[in-house]
Amino acid sequence: MPTQVNLIPEDAPFEEGQREWLNGLLSALAGWEGSLGGAAQDSGEAKESFPWHDPALEMDERMALAEGKPYERQLMAAMAQLDCGQCGYLCKTYAEAIAFEGEALNRCVPGGKETERTLKELGAAHQAANAGPAAEEPAEKPAAKPKKAAPLGSRDNPYMARLKSSTPLNAEGSTKDTRHVVIDLGDSGIEYEAGDSMGIYPENDPRTVDAILADLEVSGGEMVTTAAGESKRLRQALLKDLDVTKPSDEAIALLAEHAGDADEAEDLRMLSGQGAAEGQTLLELLRVYPSARPPLQALVDALGPLQPRLYSIASSSKRYPTEIHTTVAVVKTAVYGRGYKGVASTFLAKRLSLHGEVPIYIQRSEEFRVHADPDHPAIMIGPGTGIAPFMAFLQEREARGDAGRNWLFFGNPESAKDHIYRRELEAWRKQGLLSRLTLAFSRDQEEKVYVQTRMLEQAREFWVWLQAGAVIYICGDASRMANDVDHALHRIVAEQGGFDAAGATRYVERLTAERRYLRDVY
Repeated sequence: MPTQVNLIPEDAPFEEGQREWLNGLLSALAGWEGSLGGAAQDSGEAKESFPWHDPALEMDERMALAEGKPYERQLMAAMAQLDCGQCGYLCKTYAEAIAFEGEALNRCVPGGKETERTLKELGAAHQAANAGPAAEEPAEKPAAKPKKAAPLGSRDNPYMARLKSSTPLNAEGSTKDTRHVVIDLGDSGIEYEAGDSMGIYPENDPRTVDAILADLEVSGGEMVTTAAGESKRLRQALLKDLDVTKPSDEAIALLAEHAGDADEAEDLRMLSGQGAAEGQTLLELLRVYPSARPPLQALVDALGPLQPRLYSIASSSKRYPTEIHTTVAVVKTAVYGRGYKGVASTFLAKRLSLHGEVPIYIQRSEEFRVHADPDHPAIMIGPGTGIAPFMAFLQEREARGDAGRNWLFFGNPESAKDHIYRRELEAWRKQGLLSRLTLAFSRDQEEKVYVQTRMLEQAREFWVWLQAGAVIYICGDASRMANDVDHALHRIVAEQGGFDAAGATRYVERLTAERRYLRDVY
């Protein structure tokens, strides 16, 4: 057992539980062994601190924090997510794979253009700084070790699962189109845990691909070689291997190089320097710049890979051992007058036919898990599709027979149209699995109300749960919601706990260190 130094006298005007908690806090802040109390999952060695690894920070803030750090840490700072896993790594291990193993720089999907550009700049600067006389090649290279076969259902060996159902969750008239998607694992034997994500390899919209082929004035039957070294027909490569919705800077530069019109070439050169705008697809570029027609293989080489997408799993394997459930928001929007559809969301929820096949894999979570202690209180904050993992958590706790209390914060635009999973949540509340269900429908009243608003309204009760050892889980948008919830948490700690700003920050940092503040954000 860790040693706790008792600094609060026994005759101090505190109850026993309060005195114990204060002793734990003061011990922790002074650097002694001890804790804030509650449900710490692990008492292992302290982790290296990565203050730049926070998607709530702007790129320049993250890079400033990593200034002077080793190359791999600067790469990590450029990555925008808290270990979303979409690249097949954690941010730290992906950065190290780039720095030490020559991994490609273009696998950080959620970071978007800003991250892609910053990673390239860091790579170029590192290469220039380390340029020197070429090392002499050894007379004979050692034979490469054969790669161990990846297990079925992993990123490098996806399983061809089947779509069992795609059920709309929003009522008619909603501005959203959210689906409960069920994937059948059959007899694959693939296992998952609550907190894991499902990765899918989507396909581009066939109509978009056919339009690209028409504008290139080719049939699609031409043979090309993909980055993986596979020989494929062009149409198949465009469907399954290449990102045509977000053309790379290299692809735009290639269009500029082969533009027959001087003005078009100049425009494309400028665009390659700043990157395609949001929603500006390869098809649009081909139509706006009709003289830009590069060789097909060169275009294939320049386009970025069609990356897999991750979806939080919304089911417990204890209830659904041969199925994976997830919650998909179908992305369909207009960006500066450009119609844009999410590649993966429309493929999974709308284009994939019933019983159609989709390559899937399990992205394991390192820490975003239901606590091992069945008695721990859990506060789950997940607006919109952020509710998905908490459907899994609640199913898991129900199946395990956990006695710990559960408090769910959920929000969406309108209660009448967007109260997804209403039936399940109300049933859990009636039976007592959900001790508290706090809802925030932003457009039900004139003043916008969000989950962080509800947190502040119930700050006293929130603080009581924290003192009782509650673990806080957050899932959803990193740049806005998670940042706003984090600010609300600091405010609750400061006001209810009587801390100044620095003290509240230390308290929240301690929650994170004890794995009592866990985020699955994207």
